[in-house]
Amino acid sequence: MASMFDDLDAAISGAIKSAFAEVAVLLPRVSTQYAERVANNARDAQTTYGVFSAGPAVDQLRGQARGSEFSGTTRAASMSAEFWIAKAEVDALDALPAKGDTVTLTARTGSPVYAIAQVQHTDMGDLNLILVREDQPPPPPPPPPAPEEP
Repeated sequence: MASMFDDLDAAISGAIKSAFAEVAVLLPRVSTQYAERVANNARDAQTTYGVFSAGPAVDQLRGQARGSEFSGTTRAASMSAEFWIAKAEVDALDALPAKGDTVTLTARTGSPVYAIAQVQHTDMGDLNLILVREDQPPPPPPPPPAPEEP
């Protein structure tokens, strides 16, 4: 039996979906040690809706410090990317996404591809996918110029 909190969550998730969600294609992959990940034929690609968010992150690297030997701090700049899928969309999926699968944001310029680094399940049934940007294959080289006619 659904509680009023479930109804409230469904209403808010629907409002978030209508305002911020975008289409994404989930492509299952399998991985083996020392090999590039390949498509998983046991699971089909799926289209879903979710909310993508990305922003800069700054981490401090810490080490041992003695006196003035390590007086400064070292910072590493990175990008944090996540894709949130509401419970209603999770329930509609044939199979849950797994670590290593890809998320393709088809509505964005260039259709960026991200790999799932971690799948976080919540107690409300939604999913938060922690993403890392996939390397894009380089574009093909331009064709050689046509020979000039005499």
